[in-house]
Amino acid sequence: MPRLAKVPTPPPAGYLWTPEAARRMGVSVKTLWNYRHLGKGPKPKVRGRKLAYRIDEIDAWLNEQDEAEDAAQEQAANDARPPEPRTTRRPARAAA
Repeated sequence: MPRLAKVPTPPPAGYLWTPEAARRMGVSVKTLWNYRHLGKGPKPKVRGRKLAYRIDEIDAWLNEQDEAEDAAQEQAANDARPPEPRTTRRPARAAA
């Protein structure tokens, strides 16, 4: 009897399975699992024996990361400003 190829189950509408979510986020599946256990990143929903991530939650999380990166770059640009020149507080010496 020939073996039938296993057809992957499509994710629910508006969701992605873990590998597709990791690809969309630009991280590895291992990183996405680490995010889940650390409480970071978008929250997955259990669908049967798999984890599904909402597409709009992934996009919102990516936008938050972009905004945080932009703010950090802006702060770094402000911190890179040269220091103000020092002024002395000593009174001028009187001519002898």
